[in-house]
Amino acid sequence: MKRKVNTLPAALLLTLTACSASGDTSSKGVVVDATMNTLTIVNEKGDTLSFGTAEADRSQANGLLIGDTIEVFYKGNSTQTLLADSLVLRSRKPIDTSDGLGAYLVRTYEGLLPAADGPGIRYTLTVNSREHSGDGTFSLIMTYLEAENGEDRSFTYEGKRLTLRGTPDNNDATVWQFIADDGKDTFSFLVESDTTLTLLNDQFQRNDSKLNYTLVRTN
Repeated sequence: MKRKVNTLPAALLLTLTACSASGDTSSKGVVVDATMNTLTIVNEKGDTLSFGTAEADRSQANGLLIGDTIEVFYKGNSTQTLLADSLVLRSRKPIDTSDGLGAYLVRTYEGLLPAADGPGIRYTLTVNSREHSGDGTFSLIMTYLEAENGEDRSFTYEGKRLTLRGTPDNNDATVWQFIADDGKDTFSFLVESDTTLTLLNDQFQRNDSKLNYTLVRTN
């Protein structure tokens, strides 16, 4: 689903289901539900709190899972919708690795790719998956540099990752396909190595250009 980072769809926000103090504060608890723009936790007192997270800083909570313990810094009170300012992962729910899928991985890739107009598009792609699984989830932030009156504009996409095999010129190639939650936006990347992804076109081909279409792993 495509959205501006600074836009908060009110219809997607959940309201507070347990009383809390007003003003800037934080609450620590276990994640029991999460969507693209909402998060629900049960805190240490057993209260259930729900937050709107569209504008929250998630840089310290990449790859959030149901069962993880998180601290949410937010604004609001018991009569208002709670708006999260930032999410901080405090502890990870243990993963049962007896299924052979291995550890939980969070991988981030970045790159400056060309744009039709303007200096370019900065991609920040975070991939969440088990070590030996072809499935997973993703978050992609695309920042169009100097897009409007010299100011940058960012859009975020979240959804699922699939692993495909083969391209028109290489039957053994590995392709990661990222499908946004609304099913309308899809991004395909050739896995060049453990650290490098290359954006492909709709026909799973490399772009016919000498410009950079590569993302490099940063963690």
